[in-house]
Amino acid sequence: MKPFRQRFRRSLRLFTILFVVGLTAFFAVNVKAQSIAVNSQPFDSAQGTAVNSQHHSGKTGIGNESRSPQAWENLARTSYAAGEFTEAAKYWRQAVAGFEVGGDWLNQAIALSNLSLTYQQLGRWEEANSAIGKSRSLLPEESRVQSPGELKAIAQILDIQSNGQWEQGQINLALQTGKQATKIYVKLKDDLGWKRSLIAQVKTLQELGLYQQACQAIIPVIESNNSENFTIPSQDCQQLITKKLEPIKKSRAVTNATRSLSQNGIRSLSEVEVSLKNIQITGARLLGDVWRQLGYLKESQQLLEEVEQVVTQQESPQEQALVLLSLGDTYQALGNRNKFLSELKQSEEYYQKARDSYGKSAVVAANNSFVKVQAQLNLLSVLVKGKSEFTGNAKEIEKLRLEIWSQLSKLPPSHKLVYAEVNLMNSFVDLKKRLETPNHVSNSSKVNSEKIVNYCLPNSAIVAESALGNIESVSWGEVGRLGAKAIALARDLGDFRATAYALGNLGTVYEKNQQWLEAQQCTEQALLLSQNVQLNAPDLAYQWQWQLGRIRWLGEAKDVKGAIGAYTAAFNTLQSLRNDFVPISRDGQFDFRDRVEPVYREFVDLLLQGDKPIQENLKQARNVIEALQVAELDNFFRDGCVVVNKAEEIDKIADKYDPTAAVIHAIILPNRLAIILKLPGKKDLEYRESYQQKTLVKNTIKNLQTYLIQPGNTPEVLAESKKLYKWLIQPIESLLESDRDVKTLVFILDRPLQGIPMGSLYDERSDQYLMEKDYALALVPGLQLLEPKPWNQVKSSKLKVLLGGVDLPQTLEGQNFEKIQKLLEELDGVGKNISISKRFLNENFTLTNLQQELALANIPILHIKTHGQFSSDPEKTFLVGFGTLLKSNDLDKLIKRGNKQDVRAIELLVLSACKTAQGDDRAVLGLSGVAIRAGARSTISSLWVAEDAVNTKIIVRFYEELRQPGMTRAKALHNAQKAYFQAKEDQEPHFWAPYVIVGNWL
Repeated sequence: MKPFRQRFRRSLRLFTILFVVGLTAFFAVNVKAQSIAVNSQPFDSAQGTAVNSQHHSGKTGIGNESRSPQAWENLARTSYAAGEFTEAAKYWRQAVAGFEVGGDWLNQAIALSNLSLTYQQLGRWEEANSAIGKSRSLLPEESRVQSPGELKAIAQILDIQSNGQWEQGQINLALQTGKQATKIYVKLKDDLGWKRSLIAQVKTLQELGLYQQACQAIIPVIESNNSENFTIPSQDCQQLITKKLEPIKKSRAVTNATRSLSQNGIRSLSEVEVSLKNIQITGARLLGDVWRQLGYLKESQQLLEEVEQVVTQQESPQEQALVLLSLGDTYQALGNRNKFLSELKQSEEYYQKARDSYGKSAVVAANNSFVKVQAQLNLLSVLVKGKSEFTGNAKEIEKLRLEIWSQLSKLPPSHKLVYAEVNLMNSFVDLKKRLETPNHVSNSSKVNSEKIVNYCLPNSAIVAESALGNIESVSWGEVGRLGAKAIALARDLGDFRATAYALGNLGTVYEKNQQWLEAQQCTEQALLLSQNVQLNAPDLAYQWQWQLGRIRWLGEAKDVKGAIGAYTAAFNTLQSLRNDFVPISRDGQFDFRDRVEPVYREFVDLLLQGDKPIQENLKQARNVIEALQVAELDNFFRDGCVVVNKAEEIDKIADKYDPTAAVIHAIILPNRLAIILKLPGKKDLEYRESYQQKTLVKNTIKNLQTYLIQPGNTPEVLAESKKLYKWLIQPIESLLESDRDVKTLVFILDRPLQGIPMGSLYDERSDQYLMEKDYALALVPGLQLLEPKPWNQVKSSKLKVLLGGVDLPQTLEGQNFEKIQKLLEELDGVGKNISISKRFLNENFTLTNLQQELALANIPILHIKTHGQFSSDPEKTFLVGFGTLLKSNDLDKLIKRGNKQDVRAIELLVLSACKTAQGDDRAVLGLSGVAIRAGARSTISSLWVAEDAVNTKIIVRFYEELRQPGMTRAKALHNAQKAYFQAKEDQEPHFWAPYVIVGNWL
């Protein structure tokens, strides 16, 4: 069975080829610009529908001009198409009156809905809502409808009502109304109407953060072969794409023939109707957006680039602007991801592509359109936040600022305008900070000299300010007024979510300007709205709870107790949202670091204030950092499925099974390294701290990693490792030494520290590595382990090991992997100590073979020797298979066996010859993530690739030690490393230190 990701990418390539060919053929015969909303064009009146056989002609007029309602309707459509919405509304009103006089209630209702749509374009929401309300009042109940024409008209009117609700921020209502329309289209078997309706639903699902559902809804829109199948698939996005797109098997010859026909303007008989193709391109763009939001950035990039080529070639400017906007967002997300992984060159390349795409989108888009403004806002944000381009682009930033301001003033009021104004306000805040930095102006001196009016008081006035002047003229007053305008507009629209969003962001501005009272008032109002029964937006609520905690902690009051209360509330809200981290973290892992992780870390910092935190705070701090590590794993896999049933707490495990184990938490805080120690048999926790700046600690870790992975760096390793020993071990050393029961050190480490084998830390006072001392060492991912069994219990049953690996040199996905010299020697050595189930080497090392063997037999040990890499990016976490890379999803499928009722577990997973991604300070996240999600009880892996002969000796010795009575997994690894070191073959930590045990150490 071929790996999932390979199938996924191949099906994506097949899909994009076929999709682009189809679109090219369509555009060769019919080029039509797309609007932002698929349903933003007026619907036709009901032609030939027998509504009332006794109606009058219905002629009405303006002044002395008398026309039929159909004539007024045609004038309205012409004006609407030309963007003359005020004129269009006047003509629609005449059409409504004419149909009313003629007793034609159905066309009257349609005209009223089109009048509502026109008022929506003008931002005249009271009139828009009134018109759609009158339209709905004319309609009979669905069960009483006499003809398909009437039923279709009802669906179209519902579409317009849903669009108006969405524009006013009534997202849940819009979704409900849209689903009513969708049901009618399904009943009518109206493929075009159904797909239009699905696209409208996708917008609302995206707004609600329901990206998996959005993906499921958009797939039928893109498919051209489901006109008789009006159903939305139930699989998740990855499964769905594989199943739906893999069967598309058309040869290159057929594809080229289709393209040739389309280029000559000849329409293929297999093409669906023009209007459906028009919707398909919009659907493909939305799918690219959803893939980005789900974290499939490369797939999003590939699809959007293909679509952009089609719309560029066929001169569809508005759709091109939208695709370029989406493509810019994907490039920016890729830039963020590469920045997160410290791949700065690639990051800057993607940021440049984002700037180019946003700039092109703004040029192509129509003036005074939301697309143009959004492209300009995104471009401004990238320019302002960028490092290198800010100084050289001051004039461009100034020009953009003035253009955006001018464009915003011409847009009709809607919830999109609210978010645009908040977006601009936040860019102004970043701009202020960038302008202050070169002049070394401190925050405190600047903010105290320029206060912002309190716009969070009742009936506070909003005074408009001119945006004229150069870039230096951006004032805090201008920033505040933008936020106040956004709040006022959101309130006028009755949009609770947008109001809460604008209030909270203005609170952030006050916080940054150290106006603590104003910040607290805005934030409390935003929080109250977010928790309102009608809104119930926990994804907003946690942000304002967090913000309120910061204000109480850092503000003038220095209210630590109140701050802890607010942070506790934010923490609890995040915990309730565990399955919804994807909508919270809309830009993947980078966004998680920015918007979620700081809540946990700041809360821990707050709990550990003072020389001797109380026991309650110490326990809470451990729970919070545990929750953070689980959240990181959720974010790594883009779902909330990490926690498993039947998990036991580490403290209870240690007391029950290993009374020699001390549990050590190490947490990196801004100005110190916090250490929480649980000694055997003791209820109270010990707390120590080393006052070192976070940047120094992280740089020391980074330097030590760099020196460890290359041989010959022992002096440099000693210099760095003794610092970490002094900061991490020395503060608790006397406590460990005074307790003679302590024989095992179980570390729960902050992510950056997990990349350092604790055995390599050097005690300069005793002139020993920690590995040389009498402590077995283990790393656990959190405070819980899944059904831990001591090794003696595992050995009580007949032990078997399944062996696998690849030793041949290969080049896969642009990466070269050298021959592994000692594969057979290592596997033979393992086989001498434990009975072998089967071996799968080279071409036999396939997912299918491994899965089948694991499913058939109870095999507690899986030993794999092949190249591999672990990264905090799932796409860069892999094992090298034969002719392919096994990605994180493949590994998950490999290790999980059978059905959900199959409780057999892999007690020990050994991954030999692997490494962690260089420059990624959280690379071990990939290792622990795969092991935990797969249900492997414990994992032994190398963190870098050392001498293969040394690796083999240590691993074979590990299995020899594991056979000894009363042996634990951690002690067996410790003895194997110590034996190699004491043999004095090569005492460099590069050779003996790379192996770590993660998970159950018993």
